[in-house]
Amino acid sequence: YDPVQRPDPEGTPTEVGIGLYIVHLDRVDNLDESFRLDGFFTLAWRDERLGAVVRAANRQQCRFAMEEIWEPHLVIFNRRETSLELPDVARVDTNGNVRYVQRIQSTLLAPMDLRDFPMDRQVLPATFISHEYGPESVTLSLDETVASRETDLSISGWEIDELVRRGGALEVKAGSSGAANLFARFDYEFHVHRDIAYYVWRVIGPLTFIVLMSWAVFWIDPGNFGVQIGLASTSILTLVAFLFSLNNVLPPLSYLTRMDIFLFSSLALAFLAFGEAVMTAVLKAREQEELALRVDRWARWVFPAIFAILHLVLWTT
Repeated sequence: YDPVQRPDPEGTPTEVGIGLYIVHLDRVDNLDESFRLDGFFTLAWRDERLGAVVRAANRQQCRFAMEEIWEPHLVIFNRRETSLELPDVARVDTNGNVRYVQRIQSTLLAPMDLRDFPMDRQVLPATFISHEYGPESVTLSLDETVASRETDLSISGWEIDELVRRGGALEVKAGSSGAANLFARFDYEFHVHRDIAYYVWRVIGPLTFIVLMSWAVFWIDPGNFGVQIGLASTSILTLVAFLFSLNNVLPPLSYLTRMDIFLFSSLALAFLAFGEAVMTAVLKAREQEELALRVDRWARWVFPAIFAILHLVLWTT
């Protein structure tokens, strides 16, 4: 028995079935662009040579260390760190059916585009590749005999839309002009969308009330300049303090997200309310009270209309 030689003759790819039973998915990290997977991983293929060994031993089934037999040499391509919990052995029956079962706990990389945060949709992939064989030698396909979890899976803060499973090939080029190398691959892709409810209650809602508080200056007589400025200043300072408290909630990015646009727009509206209070106070001091009151009446409609349009555009499109 030569563990280097494939079970099938040259020109006939060895079909390897892959199964993945997910125990838990969690720790979706916006900053590291990663997530945590805990589950059972199975491989199944047929090797007549090992079947002959089992029959010669007069056994129904034998266990072999993986380094003693041929294997497809699969790795998780997008892993950051992985731990294996079970012995690295495979079971073989008299027909040469080889089955390898391993429990894996792995942190996997998942490139994310967060421009739509917190209404973004992401793909959390687990990409298995054979670092020894291409698709002409090994074909990776879904093992339908392995139980899976698709209906009761959950991720804290996320909703799972669908689970896509497909085989294929990974193309790797050595340099800009080098020849491309193909590696057999199989992908598990968890298509998810973020649960916005947390951000509605912890960010969007409180921020909306702070902005509404800043508009109380529109109902205060321009002659009460001290009260107007005090209320407008308090609103701005409260808003700035609230923004600083969001450092652990919002992802630090080099580009703007939906949430960033909402935060900056809210701050701008609060500052404009402060400016409107100063302007009406100046008009009052110049004995243009009628114009100051007219500005206040316009502001009572214009500011809420702008804020409503902002909410409509950001959270419904």
